[in-house]
Amino acid sequence: MRLWGRATGAAQPAAPRPPLSGIDALIQRGFRDLAGSARGVLYDVPLAERPRRLNGSPVYLRETSAWRAFADARRAVDTGELVVLLSLRSLDDEERYIAMDWGTRYANCFLLVEPSARGCDLTDPANAAAGALRAAAQRSLGMAGDDDSADGPGTRATPLGQHLRSLFGTWVYWSAPPPRGRAYEVPLRLSGVNDTIAGRLIHELAERFPQELFDRALEYLNYWEMELMGGPIPRARSVFRTRLGLPVLRDPYCADHAVRRLVNQGRTRISAPPPRRHPIYGPGNPVPEDMSDEDFARYVMI
Repeated sequence: MRLWGRATGAAQPAAPRPPLSGIDALIQRGFRDLAGSARGVLYDVPLAERPRRLNGSPVYLRETSAWRAFADARRAVDTGELVVLLSLRSLDDEERYIAMDWGTRYANCFLLVEPSARGCDLTDPANAAAGALRAAAQRSLGMAGDDDSADGPGTRATPLGQHLRSLFGTWVYWSAPPPRGRAYEVPLRLSGVNDTIAGRLIHELAERFPQELFDRALEYLNYWEMELMGGPIPRARSVFRTRLGLPVLRDPYCADHAVRRLVNQGRTRISAPPPRRHPIYGPGNPVPEDMSDEDFARYVMI
């Protein structure tokens, strides 16, 4: 499986892969256990089949069968929830952008993680890292327990899990929407059997995207793109999910809190939902401090 956590009702991949061998199936499970996330997808496109823009076009892409298979799998988890996008090799910035943004609805929900070493290519059987990975998987056969069990470390407690922790990883995110922003690389250090990529990312997201960044981003959008600031308050969450380079929405209420700040500063207005339309909060009438996040999310930006 090149993905896990497919959304209910999502389309099945157009061309399912044949059943995997014992070692290959264990390696796939190892990737999933390493990620430790509810949703994930593997970027397993070999270097020779990587996608490229056609003559620098912003629209057209030179596609390959491997790319189309990945894009099909990615579509099944492109739901607006955070997804670990685990690349089996290091990418250049153009390919990173394509893997996360090209043809996706929620580009900023894909958390791209690559191998720590630039020379690691697990899509190439001739690569030393790929050979060492298979050897670790061979030594781990029969050691990981039931694949269906949600309890315990699974493959993380095997030589395979130890080897994967030594390979991964580096989290890649954009400082601002391209082409203005640039890609930042953040080492994710996994040491023990309970360490997962998702666990490290939760920590890094909180560190790198505090509430102040959501406030600043929404203030900018409210000034330059006012058309986005209308309708139900949860609509403000959408731009953080769709636009690569904005703060990653680790908690939906981060966007709502930014709206609340603008209202309290008198820079926008909200009203109770139809049919009441009252009360209205905004200039001279801030949101009551005791209003809960849940109640606030029912209001409408006007």
